[in-house]
Amino acid sequence: MNLTHFLIVAAALTAFLTTACDPATVLGPQAERADNYDLRVRYHRGSCYGRCEVYTLNVYDNGLLVFEGERFTDRPGTWQKSIDRRRVNSLLDSFAMSDFANYPRSFRGEIPDAATIEVTYYDDEGKSYQTSFKDSAPAELQILSNKLHDLAHLPNYRLVSDTIAGTKKQPVAAQERQEIIVQLKEGITPEAWVVAYSKQNVRIKSRISPRSPYYVITADPNVMAAEELLEFLRQDKDVVSAQLNQEVRPRR
Repeated sequence: MNLTHFLIVAAALTAFLTTACDPATVLGPQAERADNYDLRVRYHRGSCYGRCEVYTLNVYDNGLLVFEGERFTDRPGTWQKSIDRRRVNSLLDSFAMSDFANYPRSFRGEIPDAATIEVTYYDDEGKSYQTSFKDSAPAELQILSNKLHDLAHLPNYRLVSDTIAGTKKQPVAAQERQEIIVQLKEGITPEAWVVAYSKQNVRIKSRISPRSPYYVITADPNVMAAEELLEFLRQDKDVVSAQLNQEVRPRR
């Protein structure tokens, strides 16, 4: 082997070893390093009064997709996948050519029960534009939403973590029921009142005492987290107060 041949082989071997030791080169962009990448689109599908899939999809300029599944999803926790940058560029071109920058913060829907979809777009300078909608939106926004939905449901995502970084949300497929104490207004029959919350799978568990206006109800966090349900309860005209029950032992 002459010197030139030896140097070529040595250089190739060095490059191979360097590449093999660098996970980012072998595996592509990594969710753990997402803070070092440019986030270009964030797509969040929120909860509804039923069993809607709740998740967030983050799309980065280098082709990294990070899926954060919260509830009613086959992928709870944080998942990642890499796609061809040309596909990301095509998506970003669609955003740039749309009227997205002039959209209002939200579009009024006709179906209160529908899930809210939030879309945030970051342009080349990093300026963000955000809008949201339920069941009604401009045609081009619906098309953009469908493209993001398709990216979120591509096959072969890889699990990164069974939790979601930066949030207290626990993406568990089957959580135990949570207890809430509600004080109903005088004259309100709890059995009739709770019917309005049947879609949230709310149940009356017990009355704190025979003459008390306070009741313990249970919420299904797989349908709606107790914290979210509290917001609805506190706006209910038949409810005086509502709070999480920190006592998990059976009441006597």
